[in-house]
Amino acid sequence: MDHARAQGTFVIGIDGGGTHTRVACVGLDGTLLSSARGGGASPMHNDDAEENVRGTLARALAAADLAPSGAAALVAGMAGFNRAASPQGARHNHLVEGFFEVDGLACPRSVVNDAVVAHRGALSGRAGVVVVAGTGSMILAIDEQGEDVESGQLEHYAGAARHLVHDVVQRILIGESSSTDPLRTAAMVHFGADDVPGLREAVLQHSSADRNDSKRSYGDFAPQVTALAEESPLADAALRQLADRTARGVRLLAPSVASDPVPVACTGSLASAPSFRSRLEQALDGGEPRRTELVPPRLDPLGGAVLLALESAGVTTDAGALATLESSLSGAAA
Repeated sequence: MDHARAQGTFVIGIDGGGTHTRVACVGLDGTLLSSARGGGASPMHNDDAEENVRGTLARALAAADLAPSGAAALVAGMAGFNRAASPQGARHNHLVEGFFEVDGLACPRSVVNDAVVAHRGALSGRAGVVVVAGTGSMILAIDEQGEDVESGQLEHYAGAARHLVHDVVQRILIGESSSTDPLRTAAMVHFGADDVPGLREAVLQHSSADRNDSKRSYGDFAPQVTALAEESPLADAALRQLADRTARGVRLLAPSVASDPVPVACTGSLASAPSFRSRLEQALDGGEPRRTELVPPRLDPLGGAVLLALESAGVTTDAGALATLESSLSGAAA
């Protein structure tokens, strides 16, 4: 790596999702110096988002006894931070930008949506589409000129973990599941219900509960849906419905990219689940107007944030740099 122009001795990459915040401090040669993991970073999903981000950043610096003044650059990919072209506007951005006010941290800072760092890590700078689905959801295309567009700009939203569970619960409530389906049984246990009327009452109680608590309760059940996909017709139906909506978003964005086929990578706890990914691949097969190809992500979103931070510090990130980071970041806080 060429880092002659860099000032400072390390960079900071942050992946701030709705469930977890991950921070990595990486030397200019790509060596992982320290990492930390904390609570969710999105002000849309976490009342304590600012505390979580600052606390996780402080722990990562302290873990290697790093002075904030030694940072050459910081890049944070944050859920709830909207792109300039986002149909959601920038109403939360001023809140998120203040999360990184740490004494002595004077390096250049860049805050972007978490899908941007996910794309940079997954496709290592190539044009293509990234599907991000976990606590939140976004489908983002970046073309050969570096221009980006999300499916929301085309009035499309696929859904995240909690939306998958909403579908499961609604199917149970309207009788679209067998009493012997293992996912139906698991759902009753998760929501503390003995029968369908009890589940209905639990759902109504959730509707009047704290919004963030309710989101987490639904989202926490999603791993059971993906885990039971091959045993439960209910799980299979809900996952196929979400995969179909996601495939539509990918198809809407595919014409933005010149590659043939258009590479598509999946990141996030839901999108990376094998049961979801396989159904998405089926939903995309033979789709129009452009051919697509699911590809494995090269780096995770934290790796994408680190790559962008190194580039911001003037470090050249060639194929060798990518390989170094891939090996180094395998030890970062998961």
